[in-house]
Amino acid sequence: GPQRRRLRPGSGGTRQPGGRLGARSGAMRSQKPFESAASELVPETEHPLEQLRLLEEKAQELGRAGDVDAVVECRMKQLALHKVLVHLYDFPVRDLVLAQAALAEAYADGGYSRQAQDHLAKAKEACFGGVHDDGQAQRLQVDLLIAEGSVQLAVDELDLARRSLEQAARIGFQVFGEYTPRGARIHQLSGLLAQRQKRLEDAANAFQMAARIHESLDGAEHEETLRWRLRAAEALYLAQKHSEALEEQRRAIQDLQTSGVLPAILIDALSQMARWLEGEGREHDSSALESLKSAEQVADQELDKEDPKVVEIKRDIALLQLKMGNTDIALEYLQEVEYLERRLHGSQSTNVARTLKALGTVHMVRRNMEDSERCFQMALRIFEAAFPPNKDIIRDIRAKLNSILAASNA
Repeated sequence: GPQRRRLRPGSGGTRQPGGRLGARSGAMRSQKPFESAASELVPETEHPLEQLRLLEEKAQELGRAGDVDAVVECRMKQLALHKVLVHLYDFPVRDLVLAQAALAEAYADGGYSRQAQDHLAKAKEACFGGVHDDGQAQRLQVDLLIAEGSVQLAVDELDLARRSLEQAARIGFQVFGEYTPRGARIHQLSGLLAQRQKRLEDAANAFQMAARIHESLDGAEHEETLRWRLRAAEALYLAQKHSEALEEQRRAIQDLQTSGVLPAILIDALSQMARWLEGEGREHDSSALESLKSAEQVADQELDKEDPKVVEIKRDIALLQLKMGNTDIALEYLQEVEYLERRLHGSQSTNVARTLKALGTVHMVRRNMEDSERCFQMALRIFEAAFPPNKDIIRDIRAKLNSILAASNA
C-alpha cells in the first residue's frame, strides 16, 4: 500500500512537491483558497499541532464563559485533526482516544446525551482496539472513567457516576497522583455529584479539595482555584454551615480583590455574601450593605452603566436601604434603577413595574401619598396587562391603593 509520511512540527502541514498535502499546480495556487466553517475557530493555515494548541486554549476560555455549544465545536475540530494525524501520519492513538473522550464530555455538558454516549463508546473502542501497552492502557482508563462519570452525571445515572468516579480516583491517584489536573477534575465531578445527591458536606469537601489542587498547580489567585472555593462556600451554606461558608467566601473575596483580574466573579461573590449576611438577621444588615457597596464600586468601574448586573446591584442596595429605614437613599437608588430598567427592558416591562411598586412603597413610608398612588397605579396597569398576571402582586397593590384612598378620606 502507499507509504505514510511523517508530519514534522514546524512544517506547517505541507509536504514536498508531489506529496498529498504539498504542492499544487500553478493554476491551483492561483485560485482563492477554500474557506471552511472550521477556519473561524483557528487559522487552518497553521500546523495541525498548533491548531490543536489554539483550540484547547479556546475551548478552556469558552468553557469558563459557559458557551457549551462553542466548546463542542472546538472539540469536534480537535477530533478531526487527531484523526488526520493518526491515520495519515502514524501519530499515537492515545491522543485520538482523549479527543474522543473530551468531545463526549463536551456533549454531556451541553445536554446532548445521545451524542455523548456515542462518542464515549467510540473512545473506549479506539482504546481497546489500538492501545496494546498495559501502562498506557491503564492511564487511558482513568481518562475514560472520568469522561464516563461526567456523561453519567449529565444523564442522571448518579449511582453509576459515583462508581465510575470512585474507580477513577482509585486508579488515577495511584497512577498520576492526586495533586494533578486529573485529580482536580475527579474532585470537581465528585462534588457536583454529591451536590445532586444532597450530600452537601461531601460536596463542600470535594470542592475544597479541587481548589487546593488548583492552588498547588496554579496559585491561590488563579481563576479555577477561586471558582471552586466559591462553590465550596455555596455548598457549606446549603449544608447549614453558615459561619464556615461566610469565612470561606470572605477568603475568596480577599484573594479576588488582591488579584484584581476577575471583576465579574468578584461582583457575584460580593453580592452572594450580602445575601447571606442579610439572611443572618438584621444585626448583619450593615455588613451586607457594605458588601453590596463594594460590588457596586467594582461594577461601576468594570461594567457598562446599563449592564443588567449593575441594575441588579443598585436595586438590592435600594431595598436594603429601605429595610434599614434610609428612605432618602432608597428613593434615589430606585429612581436610577427605574430609569435604567426602562432603557433595558422597555417602559411596559414587569421589571419596571416591580420598581414602580417599590417606589410607591418608599413614597408611602415618606407620607408622599400623591406620588405613591401614581407609582402604584402605573405598576398595577403593567401587571394587569402581563400574561400570566401575577395575582398576588395585583392584590397587594390594590390593597395599598385602598389604604391610600381611605387615608385621604379620613
